[in-house]
Formats: sequence, C-alpha cells, structure tokens
Amino acid sequence: MSRVMRTVGSKVVFEGKVFTVRQDTIEDEGRSHVIDLVEHALSYAVIAQPSASELVLVHQYRHAVQQKMWEIPAGMADEGEKPQDGALRELREETGYRGGRIRKIFGLYPTPGFCTERLDFFLVDHLTTGETSFDDDEQIISQVFSLEEALAMLGSGDIMDCKTAVALLWLDKNSRQQIA
Repeated sequence: MSRVMRTVGSKVVFEGKVFTVRQDTIEDEGRSHVIDLVEHALSYAVIAQPSASELVLVHQYRHAVQQKMWEIPAGMADEGEKPQDGALRELREETGYRGGRIRKIFGLYPTPGFCTERLDFFLVDHLTTGETSFDDDEQIISQVFSLEEALAMLGSGDIMDCKTAVALLWLDKNSRQQIA
C-alpha cells in the first residue's frame, strides 16, 4: 500500500550555486514531521564508448571525499536544455569527445531519501575527438579503458562512484547478452 504524505509547510533554509536545501513539514495520520530536502537539477551521466569493448572515464578531485575519483562523464542540466544536448555537452566539456550517436538508456534517483536529483544515463558511441571546455573549478583527465579494466577497478575499490558502478554493471550485463 502506497500513500503520499501531505505537505503542510515548506521553507528554504539554504540556496547555493549547485543546490537548495528546504525543510518540508509533512503530515501523516495526524502526526507531523520535518524533512530536510536537497533540491537538485536534472543531471546526466554519459557512457561514452570509443568501441564496443571500451569506455571513457574521467579522473577528477571530489572535495566531499577529499580524493580523486574515476567516473563516467556527468554533470547538471542547463536551464531549458534538451537532455540529449546536455549529455553531449557534458561529454564534450569533460573529455573533448563528440558523440555521433546517442540514446537514453535509463534514469534513476541516486539518493531519493533526501534529494530530488534525477540522473539520466545516455549511451554515446561513434565518437570523434576535439577540445575540452572545463568549468573554472575542474581539473579533469580523461582516459579510455576496456570494460574488463574498468570492472577490475570497481572490484578493487579504485572506482567508488555509484553512477559509474551502475553504468559498468549495465554495460557488463548488456555486453554478455550480445555475446550469448
């Protein structure tokens, strides 16, 4: 049985460059609770494949965990942007690659317990190289890995990013289905 709790109040407690935090007061069967929520724009994650057995990963510093991490290219939507255009923009900005063919494969909510962010995954192939266009705060290295190398990095703990883990497991499942 699924029921939706009723929101009886909401206030913004923080507005930042990347997200907003609000507190909602919700009611359920006469009881009220205050819930902290992070409002976050739509984001894109890009599985970029130079060949059917390879993918592009980026290596960048993540201050929240104070380490550099290997990840698939990803980023937030710009206002009014079409999702496929945004995914291709993020790929180009972070790696220099341009995609010749793109398709959305799925979407998910990475942290629905407290955050509104939806992450749409795109598969991009028929890549051509070009120049990167990093944001001011980005220092990114991109590198091509075989799927086997990337899966080994996931197994060894060298990849600890959730969106990348999901992408690798999806790629692994789909590559085995194509072989069978």
